[in-house]
Amino acid sequence: MKIAIDINDVLRNFTINFAKYYIQHYDHTFDMDDFSQFTNDLEILFPFKTKRAFEVFTYNDYAYELFGSCPTCNNRLAGLFNDWLLTKVPNYDTEEPIEFIIVSPKEYGLSIPSTSFFLAKIGCKIREYYYPTDSLEIWDKCDVLITANPDLLNNKPEGKVAIRIEKEYNEDCPYDLTYINMMAFLEESNNIEKIIEKYGNR
Repeated sequence: MKIAIDINDVLRNFTINFAKYYIQHYDHTFDMDDFSQFTNDLEILFPFKTKRAFEVFTYNDYAYELFGSCPTCNNRLAGLFNDWLLTKVPNYDTEEPIEFIIVSPKEYGLSIPSTSFFLAKIGCKIREYYYPTDSLEIWDKCDVLITANPDLLNNKPEGKVAIRIEKEYNEDCPYDLTYINMMAFLEESNNIEKIIEKYGNR
């Protein structure tokens, strides 16, 4: 069984961090008081003059700040995540081994090495990473996906398991298991049992 873990808004506090740099370096008039994460489409949430302006800002000029130095979604998340991977998951005796892959769709240009830096910064011990240009290709790489991404949740193939990390922009998306955030998932003592049960009942 292979479990994929999406990075943005699951491990990395990406959307809020993007808003911070957007206000500081692109549009000082953007009002965070009116900000609502009704979508994960950054070009809709944060208007740019042109598509090219968005791409240069995101994947070139501020790639390190947006993707690399971005904080985790919770201050304790990195430690808890690595402890879960190294000490809790190996205790489960399953018919097939549990493998992990880190995934992040729509990575481009300088965002890829910056994301690699983010993963190194949090001490991620997972060996396999995947940065597809087509986000739906992620489902070809895994049996179980932990994500906040509505495109991935809405397009889950038959026989796969979707674990939703709850955001305003994915409230209406289907899921097999749902958690308020990744911390809640990691702190649940029987999270692997629940995944195995859902995986076995596909």
